[in-house]
Amino acid sequence: MMTGYIVEGKSDCEKVMNVVPDAHFVILNGVSFKQKERRAIEEAISICHEVFILTDPDEAGDMIAKKIMDTYPGIQRIKIDPSRAKNSRESRCRYGVEYCSDQYLRETLPGAN
Repeated sequence: MMTGYIVEGKSDCEKVMNVVPDAHFVILNGVSFKQKERRAIEEAISICHEVFILTDPDEAGDMIAKKIMDTYPGIQRIKIDPSRAKNSRESRCRYGVEYCSDQYLRETLPGAN
């Protein structure tokens, strides 16, 4: 069986696919957590041996991770080190899974090769 990851967006999914190509993904498209996302999470739970929340290390990522864990207590969040997920551009910093190095994700994610 495969590992499932709940991510915020397509770029996060594409980044994680570099190191876990055979994983199952639920893409939230931001911090949306409506019926469509709940159905996708429930499908992932039924077809994966484990499902993890992999959201950005920021306030929005913390908020959506909490909502998911409150609704599905069996799902754990993989915490990403903000210093390893940082992108500085034009005097402002952004944090996201998509900015992590492949090496860092290989070291951090279950099921990574």
